[in-house]
Amino acid sequence: MGGGGGGDGGAGAARQQEDDRQARIRAATDAINQTFNGGGRESLYADQRNAVFDLNRQDVDRQATEAERFNRFGLARTGLMGGSVQVDSLADINRRTNEGLMRAGGVADQAAADLRTADEQARANLIGLAQSGIDTGTAASQSLNALRVNSANASSARAGATVGGLFNDMAQAYLMNQMNTGRAAAGSGTNQQQWFGVSNPRAGNSGTVTR
Repeated sequence: MGGGGGGDGGAGAARQQEDDRQARIRAATDAINQTFNGGGRESLYADQRNAVFDLNRQDVDRQATEAERFNRFGLARTGLMGGSVQVDSLADINRRTNEGLMRAGGVADQAAADLRTADEQARANLIGLAQSGIDTGTAASQSLNALRVNSANASSARAGATVGGLFNDMAQAYLMNQMNTGRAAAGSGTNQQQWFGVSNPRAGNSGTVTR
């Protein structure tokens, strides 16, 4: 009976150890979830979206302003001010501007979603560590650190979350064709080609104008 009692005691000790282990896991997991669920992360996601959208809205406005200026200059040089080509080209600028604003919204949504995804991935990784036995204090401190790193990375990523060039191909794809058609009788396409080759407001950042 002594041996039997010892066996029961060993099983009881093992159960207690497992209960303690599970309790540590729950405590560490709770600490992780509390850290990730608190701290105004939802507000931070909204801030990330707004910041990225504002940057891109300003960029869309800048690009549109440059496109309008180049357009007016080109129309004046080719003698097409006040005609249908001017009306059509302005309509094209407005269309591209609106598309740029829509693109800005999509880029901003994605930036916020990327931050949320980074947080959830960090949470999952830390919960995996909790399963391996990290204590509550370590779980909480590592969670805070992960959130700080994700926030810093999100801020750094804002500059790279751009709408790109909205008017890069406008001269070649639209205005050049329209102006060449409008001036076919005059037969002066050379100057147009030379001037419109520089009408890429984002060439330095977004690509090279094709000819």
